[in-house]
Amino acid sequence: MPSTPDAASLADYEPSEIEYIGGHPTPPPPPVRPFHALLSVLRLVRNKEDTSQVFETVSALSGSVGRRMFRRFVATPYGRRVVETPIRLEEVLSDREALRALPEGTLGRAYLDFMEGENLTADGLIDAAEEAGIDFRGETDFEAFRRMYLNLDVCHDLWHVVTGYGRDALGELCNLVYTYEQTRNRGFLLIILIGAIAQKLEQPRAKIISSLIEARRNAKASNWILEYDVEALLKTPLHEARSQLALGPTPVYDSVPDEIKRNLLQPKRKADAVPPAHATPAE
Repeated sequence: MPSTPDAASLADYEPSEIEYIGGHPTPPPPPVRPFHALLSVLRLVRNKEDTSQVFETVSALSGSVGRRMFRRFVATPYGRRVVETPIRLEEVLSDREALRALPEGTLGRAYLDFMEGENLTADGLIDAAEEAGIDFRGETDFEAFRRMYLNLDVCHDLWHVVTGYGRDALGELCNLVYTYEQTRNRGFLLIILIGAIAQKLEQPRAKIISSLIEARRNAKASNWILEYDVEALLKTPLHEARSQLALGPTPVYDSVPDEIKRNLLQPKRKADAVPPAHATPAE
């Protein structure tokens, strides 16, 4: 989930710092902050539900990734539609009645089931970004640039569905492997590396590393998801959507017991105090 520019106005930069790509202005690369990124990852490991730390990490290490990705994105028909129409994908993914009207077995229905089952909303990712200081709702002179990032960010949970990875800690890492291969943002790579170490230390016999290797192999073989028309994919049977995107099966990840996946990196609670064996009930 890469970040958008913090500044909203062209006046915040010198003209020489602005690069126009496909006719749209893009801001200069933000400074790289490795120590901030590392601190954010450690916070994320302590609480995998603190999504704002993902934005913090990715923003701190994004560098010139944004411009490279934007150049590739607007060179595709769908990318041009996203930044010029613009397509309000956050509204499409929030329209649960429209999703519910889709046939059973489609990606859209599977996405709806996933979001309702996990009690998630597309706006939740936008809110998490705001906690990290990334404004998706305010005024900006970099609207096209921001539309690309917003489109990518709200697709995070959709990627869970289409790749087959759950929201457990291991599933999140495997999903981020895809995100890294799609964006090449080093922030995701740092999260994956630190998260893998933490999970392996907690469950040394579980197939943590094997699952990540499987995810990387599948991700490298997949198509560039960002160029696909998401609205069309939502109406497509899930197995056909996976075939279009060239997404492979996940037998290694699936073989990890659900109980292990559920408990990975969960906050540890002290066991309830057990009364001494010789204690007698109070009268």
